[in-house]
Amino acid sequence: MICKKCGSYVRDDALTCERCGTFQDAESFRITTETGVKTIRQGRASARTITLPPRSNEVRTYDDYQPMTGYQEEMRQGASGGRQRQSYGGGSRPQEHRGVPVQGARKTPNVHHRNKKTAPGRHSNTNWALILLILGVLVVGSFIGYMVYMGNSDYGHRTTARKLVLEATPEQFELAVTKDPTQLEAQEELLREWQSIPSTAYWYVGEEYLNFGDLNTAITAFTLADLMDPENYDGLLLKASAYEMLGDQKAAEDLYLYLCNEVSTFRTEAYTALIRIYQAQERRPEAADMMKLAYENTERENFRLQREDYIPEPPQVNLVAGRYEINTMEEDILITSPQGYDVYYTTDDEAILPQDGLIAEDGVIVPVEGSIKIRAVCVSGDLVSDPLSVSYTFFYPTPPAPKCNLAPNTYKKLYSVELRPGKVEEFTKKQQAEMEANLTYYYTIDGSIPDETSPLYDGTPIKLPSGRVTLKAVCVNQFGKMSSTLEVGYKFEVSPYPPQMYGMKDNKVDFSEDTFSGFQLNKTTQEEFESTFGSPKKVTETTYLHLTNQARHLDYDWGYAVFILNNNRWELVRIEMRSGFTKTPRGVGLGASLEEVTGAYKDFGQVTSPNGTRGLYYDYPRVGQYLIAEDGTAYVQYTAHTLESKMWVLQYWLENGHVKKIVHYWQP
Repeated sequence: MICKKCGSYVRDDALTCERCGTFQDAESFRITTETGVKTIRQGRASARTITLPPRSNEVRTYDDYQPMTGYQEEMRQGASGGRQRQSYGGGSRPQEHRGVPVQGARKTPNVHHRNKKTAPGRHSNTNWALILLILGVLVVGSFIGYMVYMGNSDYGHRTTARKLVLEATPEQFELAVTKDPTQLEAQEELLREWQSIPSTAYWYVGEEYLNFGDLNTAITAFTLADLMDPENYDGLLLKASAYEMLGDQKAAEDLYLYLCNEVSTFRTEAYTALIRIYQAQERRPEAADMMKLAYENTERENFRLQREDYIPEPPQVNLVAGRYEINTMEEDILITSPQGYDVYYTTDDEAILPQDGLIAEDGVIVPVEGSIKIRAVCVSGDLVSDPLSVSYTFFYPTPPAPKCNLAPNTYKKLYSVELRPGKVEEFTKKQQAEMEANLTYYYTIDGSIPDETSPLYDGTPIKLPSGRVTLKAVCVNQFGKMSSTLEVGYKFEVSPYPPQMYGMKDNKVDFSEDTFSGFQLNKTTQEEFESTFGSPKKVTETTYLHLTNQARHLDYDWGYAVFILNNNRWELVRIEMRSGFTKTPRGVGLGASLEEVTGAYKDFGQVTSPNGTRGLYYDYPRVGQYLIAEDGTAYVQYTAHTLESKMWVLQYWLENGHVKKIVHYWQP
């Protein structure tokens, strides 16, 4: 029978169609006696026993054939595994599987039935283009997500950092820090690639390699990270540790020093590492210095305590700093080492200890007068203690200024004066007596300040002259300490009064009585001088004192004259007379005695000093003195300023107590 749904042939005893599985109802099992092609097409009769008689030379229609006894079902396997029916040429086919070919002359093929279930044919509705599109979108999206993840996640950064670290070369590091302007473009490109990820990724990767024991790669990573993130203390600390583990102590030390001095002075890790390195290398002084620096910069007590235990203790002294009177000191300065080490000391502020110091053999330093600063250190091998620094002022006692027995006043007659020692209130009688027994007195009455070259007071009363006079006195003790100055003014209205000073008249500056006739210093020219005193015997080019002006020395029978070139004029500046040829000041000329010279000018009558000199008067710049030259020749010298502020000097040189030459010159 024929399946109504798919048109396939179904066995008469089958309940379902083997092709489509459609259940066959009771009507399908009805046996009809109707025969013929139409009956077969309509499914009303079976054609199993009907065969088509062959005909020739005419074309038949379906109505002309008898029912067929069977149908040929030909199965072919295709790409999808389904069946394909054989097409018959020329004619049309019914919707059912029954029927006969149009050409009746062909033998109708027998239908071979196979006892095999045939899979029902199914039609697919899958949209493969859409599926492929979705898959493509998923692949692209996954790639983009991966790139975003690698570019923004910590894991991605570290992965990229590992790749760049492994690819880094020494040449690239040189390029990264080069200053060559021709390589700036390549440098920027390289740094742009390295800076594409955060610097922390390089530090983390370097630490990973360090933990794995790959020290060289770790150092490469740390170096690259330092380029991106300079002065990262923790990162550079790891790099220095890697150098240490690699055995490169020099590189580790340099990096630790850089951390201490440049990156962070208050963190302790680098100081600790350097101290460890120095101690391991027996560089003990450097270790001690680093402990000191670490304490100063970090203020951590552990560094100070560590250093105190490491280096020798400083020296000690028996005398605290301060002022001490030497003659009352019971002992000298004693410097010692608490641990028995050698002690080196110095009083020179510029000296470097211990190399520039003196070793204290017995530890004793004898004090000397003045202020000193003693510095000392203890030395144990190559370790040096902290310096001891102590300042002292040692002095000898200064005696009090002397006293005199004549009060300052105006007197109508002349008096003599005696000197006595001053009183020290805090001294006992014994101390006062000891002091007085060692005093030496010096005094002046010419107006000058007394010193050890002044007249010595030996207890003989000092005679004071008429007029205004000032007594000045000092005393010196056995230690050479000079007292302050006693100064007392008197006025004795007793005639005769002493003459005027050189260059003075009626207590005013006046050289009318103190000039030579025929010339004047700083005014008379060479032409004028020669016209008055004649041509010289000889003219010599020379210099005058410290001046750079040109100078001429003119020799004469009576002596010589010196001229200098000033403003294109040759001016007289010095003259020396060995024989009389002109009028002299105050009529004192060659051959005059010492008393005649000193009697023509003011003289306070001061006694001769221990060195043989004597002050006549002293009222600077007007000064009168009796002096001794280096060759032992005595002379009297007077000095004064003119109205033009020129200092003139007048000298009377003596031989056997009489004037043998007169010198008159300008003192620049």
